[in-house]
Amino acid sequence: MRKTAYSCLLAILLLVLAAPAFADGGTLSMYVAYGKPELIASEFEKASGIKVEFLPMSSGEVLTRLKAEQANPRTDIWFGGGSDAFIQAKEDGLLLPYVSPNAERVKEAFKDAEGYWTAVSVVVVGLLANTERLASKGLPVPQTWAELADPAFKNEVIASNPRTSGTAYTSISGMLQLLGEEKGWAYLDALYANVPFLEKSGSTPGTKTVQGEFSVGIVPDPHSIKINNPDAPVVTVFPKDGTLAWPAPAAIVKGTKNPEGAKKFIDWALSPEGQKVLMLATPRVPVTDVEPIEGVPDPKALDLVPYDHVRWGAEREAVLEEFSARYPHLN
Repeated sequence: MRKTAYSCLLAILLLVLAAPAFADGGTLSMYVAYGKPELIASEFEKASGIKVEFLPMSSGEVLTRLKAEQANPRTDIWFGGGSDAFIQAKEDGLLLPYVSPNAERVKEAFKDAEGYWTAVSVVVVGLLANTERLASKGLPVPQTWAELADPAFKNEVIASNPRTSGTAYTSISGMLQLLGEEKGWAYLDALYANVPFLEKSGSTPGTKTVQGEFSVGIVPDPHSIKINNPDAPVVTVFPKDGTLAWPAPAAIVKGTKNPEGAKKFIDWALSPEGQKVLMLATPRVPVTDVEPIEGVPDPKALDLVPYDHVRWGAEREAVLEEFSARYPHLN
């Protein structure tokens, strides 16, 4: 009798030990293309009791990995990266649709209509201007894209290469979207006459502007550069004739082992608390109506132009071919 009771107790104990460490959600695995994932994981664990294991990598690497693991996914969440990669992942059947109750606070342009991905923040293309260099050249701080194309800025503007930089391609195709193709290319002709050469990385124009090598850099999230270089003689400009913006999404991976935990993470990331944490991790423009932290612009004060990712993804090669033909000196 005692032996039987002992065996039952032992069996119960083994079942308890075999259960997930967190009764309210277990462990969540995440592929991350976002800044300070350790902060995001830590704060989500505090809020939910769900432990997060994350692996940082680029959007392209995530997409390749998800395709290779499609039969047996090794992660639950894909967090951050380029929306074009998420669109491709949806087409490839790699994502699980989920419409968070908090997604109603996200603009339609920044989420998939069927719930396959939802933006958690917004990347904006703006200008970083070095006030000391501009003053030495007798130039004003440009407030619009139109001003930046003035011949007075010849050799004073630095940008990145659209073949290697998502920021550059977005700014070029975004201008075509904003102005129409005929007027857009005419504008780009004037703008790139002011650019002496192109950088490979989208972040390098910001660095060179901070260092005073150029007067104006075309960069993603220029406010984040100012936050990281508070003493540099630079100011951020969000052009009054349109600030290009595109989503930084999150999605649940099809075949997730923890769908409920994954849904909780999406809900949290879109909550006021989660949005604050994401801004602390990477000071991007929030995707909801939460109050921005110091240094991050209020989206309500920006003339945001939602970027048509589907159209310009499909027309990418045609746009790049035209760009190379028009500006051979920049190839």
